[in-house]
Amino acid sequence: MPTLDILDVSTTIGCNLSCKGCNHFSNYFSPVSKLDTDALIHDLEIILPRIDIGRISVIGGEPLLNPRCKEILNACRSYSSSPVYLYTNGLLLLQNEEWIREVLEDPRVYLRVSIHVREVYDILEQFNHPRVLVTEHSTNLSNQHTGKDKWFHSIKKRDGKVYPYNHNNISRSYKVCSCPNTQLYNGRLWKCPNTAFLRELLSVTEQSDDPEWQEYIVDGIPVDCSNECLTNFCKSTRIPEKVCNMCTSKPLHFSAGIQERTDRKVIITQ
Repeated sequence: MPTLDILDVSTTIGCNLSCKGCNHFSNYFSPVSKLDTDALIHDLEIILPRIDIGRISVIGGEPLLNPRCKEILNACRSYSSSPVYLYTNGLLLLQNEEWIREVLEDPRVYLRVSIHVREVYDILEQFNHPRVLVTEHSTNLSNQHTGKDKWFHSIKKRDGKVYPYNHNNISRSYKVCSCPNTQLYNGRLWKCPNTAFLRELLSVTEQSDDPEWQEYIVDGIPVDCSNECLTNFCKSTRIPEKVCNMCTSKPLHFSAGIQERTDRKVIITQ
């Protein structure tokens, strides 16, 4: 059976925060952006039994913005025996407390809270659950480079536009990648977030036809692809590829607490 270390399942690409360096580009997508949840659950039913997965991550954007997040998480539990992690920035934790506590009774389910703003510390104190995993990107959440944070711009940003780095060191770009995880998005598997959401990002920045980007606009593989195609894809996720050249090989790290002001547009997948 084909294997993946991690599969990221996006419940939405919008987020209620706008963190600098978001490796899913959610700082460019409006919080009211929507995915087709019925289609996503159908995709999970097809693809999960076909892959041996080390960990399934239910993510966003902010996954709790999708009112059917519980259904998506339960589909992951139903169609796979792999551990399931729910990733959240914590701001909507208390509004969803009842069902999250319920699913945490399953020893295969984990909750990981990624702290980007100070308010989440108070929310976690109220939630008070022993199986919450906390990621503190910066102990002081300052706007200064601490040298400890792992966040950085994967692609160049200038004057409201985005550009590939083209450092021509794909091995190094792959090695320092902040999120080399396979994505399930819009009926397809993708090597990483940058390949999965690049079309949407370029739509926001009005660069869909920009010649600099054409070689990096690739298609993922459909969830109902052949077994041979799926096996080859899973193998390719563990090695550098040409698309890695869009990303930096010389990351400049900064605090995950920095909130950006960018143009944010509503993305609705069909």
